[in-house]
Amino acid sequence: MFIDVLNHFGLARSPREAGYFETEHHQQLLHELEAAVPQGGLIALAGIVGSGKTTLLWQLQDRLRKAGRVLVAESLAVDINRVSLNTLKLAMYYDLATEKDGDLPSKPEKSERVLINLIQRCDRPVVLFVDDAHDLNGNTVRGLKRIIERVRRRGGRLSVLLGGHPKLKNDLRRATLEEIGGRAIIFELEGIKGEQKAYLTWLLSQCMKPKTNIEDILSEEAMALLSERLITPLQIEHYLILALEQAYRLAERPVTAEIVESTIAPDLNALEPTLIRHGYTSRALSEFLNVRPGEVRALLLGQLPEERTDELKQQLLRTGIPL
Repeated sequence: MFIDVLNHFGLARSPREAGYFETEHHQQLLHELEAAVPQGGLIALAGIVGSGKTTLLWQLQDRLRKAGRVLVAESLAVDINRVSLNTLKLAMYYDLATEKDGDLPSKPEKSERVLINLIQRCDRPVVLFVDDAHDLNGNTVRGLKRIIERVRRRGGRLSVLLGGHPKLKNDLRRATLEEIGGRAIIFELEGIKGEQKAYLTWLLSQCMKPKTNIEDILSEEAMALLSERLITPLQIEHYLILALEQAYRLAERPVTAEIVESTIAPDLNALEPTLIRHGYTSRALSEFLNVRPGEVRALLLGQLPEERTDELKQQLLRTGIPL
């Protein structure tokens, strides 16, 4: 049905296919990351779900490869909860080694010596990209820190760039991870904060057929509502598509504010989805707050006594999570 929706509104492609949108914040962040990567060390990029972290990291990889001053390695593992230090060592080895190097030895001491020697042989700094790193085990991050130090001790430069939700930033700043967080450079992606209307206008302009006007797709009130209520590119794309589909079913054009209002989830900014956007699942909250899973569930459902709810929310607010 979606092709009929596109034709109804004079669109040539889905909003999901629009491409890369860049603000001054994105440009500055890319510039700072490009400067940090060749120096070696642990780097973290944190941003809420849907803010565009993965897309920005892809842009950074492309720019680094094109410039040619840094060798880029990337972990492609998808089950990040199960990713170990050995997995990440293999990711670097696969992207840096040649056929003549053979396989990476399985024994820990030998594998690390071979990997470090390989990085030493490279005539440029090396960077390993790890996305969704908020789910990495703390011991894995400690192991990466040690490899970075050993590479530096032998005259090489290795950076590990971790991308993840704000939980990653908060974890690195906890006292229990001081040995790692104190050495890490942490960047925060604000996404399209303050630029929602500009993003929505750009998004539609990338998708429209010639001679189609934005006013033919969205009413001014509908655009204002989407821009005010939504905060990330993912949210805007998602609810724009839902609104287009609903308007098509109702044979309306342009999309009205009433249609937009009917599609936006009523619990969009409730406690649980807000926490999940920051990387805090029920299990992560239980560990972070040091409380039983049942109490976390009661908190999310609004079933805790008011005094206890306020106590736990204050703990979360102190980490920088806007509730």
